[in-house]
Amino acid sequence: MQIDTLSEFLTQAGTDFRLFDLGRRLQPLERDDFVAIEAGRRPYPWPLQRHAWLAVCYWQQHGGQPYVWFLKIPLDERGLFNNAAVKLFLSALVEQLGGDIHAPLSDEQQQQLANTPFTFQPAQDKLAAFHARLSLTLNHAPSAYYRGVLDYLENPAAHDWQQLGLQGLADLAARLHTDAGLAKRVQQRLWQLPAPVQQALLTQCEHHPLPAPLAKAMIEAINGELERGEPDEEHIGLLLRATAGCAPFRERSAKLATLLALSPGPALLLTLAARLWQELTDEALLLPYLALLAEHHGELFNGLFAELVSVPALRPLILANLHNPELPAALKQALGGLLAATRG
Repeated sequence: MQIDTLSEFLTQAGTDFRLFDLGRRLQPLERDDFVAIEAGRRPYPWPLQRHAWLAVCYWQQHGGQPYVWFLKIPLDERGLFNNAAVKLFLSALVEQLGGDIHAPLSDEQQQQLANTPFTFQPAQDKLAAFHARLSLTLNHAPSAYYRGVLDYLENPAAHDWQQLGLQGLADLAARLHTDAGLAKRVQQRLWQLPAPVQQALLTQCEHHPLPAPLAKAMIEAINGELERGEPDEEHIGLLLRATAGCAPFRERSAKLATLLALSPGPALLLTLAARLWQELTDEALLLPYLALLAEHHGELFNGLFAELVSVPALRPLILANLHNPELPAALKQALGGLLAATRG
């Protein structure tokens, strides 16, 4: 039997499966979209460093233990799957199964597959976010650490924050968009939390949708930072990233326009490209962003430009402006240098 795609293999093996992207942040990937991507009918929507960073969870349809693969699939210059890499991985997989695609994988075989060049180990914060979202998706109970986080939020003075588990904070963040009461409690407590707890929770929030009041409160908190003599751009970036799972909204777009007008440093520019690139689909933010990079952070320009132009949602808008006569001189010069380097 000829099997050329991962979804074909998982279907033929009699499994059910769920897919998530773990590149820039955790995002669910619908099965129909994945099939179209595998067939080359559309580019991968969230490329990072010319790769798709996938979490694949699968289990036998009649029940059984779920397995997870973390796959790093190369993409071509158009953002399409490198099918040769997928076939190499599937070939190694079928070899491990002894040619029987219905055979269950042992833990040892799973480990051997993990040693192929097409797998990766996610960072701990993304791994925690993934397990939290997966347990929610599969209607499984949260981790044993979740109860401790809820107790701490209820009465911080009665508990040692250093005993909180990262997975518990991840479980909390994953549930905020479906539990209005929980989100309200977090909004009330967030600004009084010890800095390490606040930072860990905000980092987890970036992987999930948030209720509008909580997301807006995070954006409003940036005002207090800007009023300081020396605003902490790392903290501003943390607050912005925490809302990354939300679709663009007016308050965030306005705040980003304000920040760009203040000529922020590299930390905020990197945050915008890595987590909030969807805001750059607005030309009123995209062009000032690129101009700021070109004029003040030339060392970052080529790398960030290459990442942004690889994103399908941004690529047409960026290419349409390459020869825009109204671009600032520094941006024209940076683009000219980039094009010259590409040609020769």
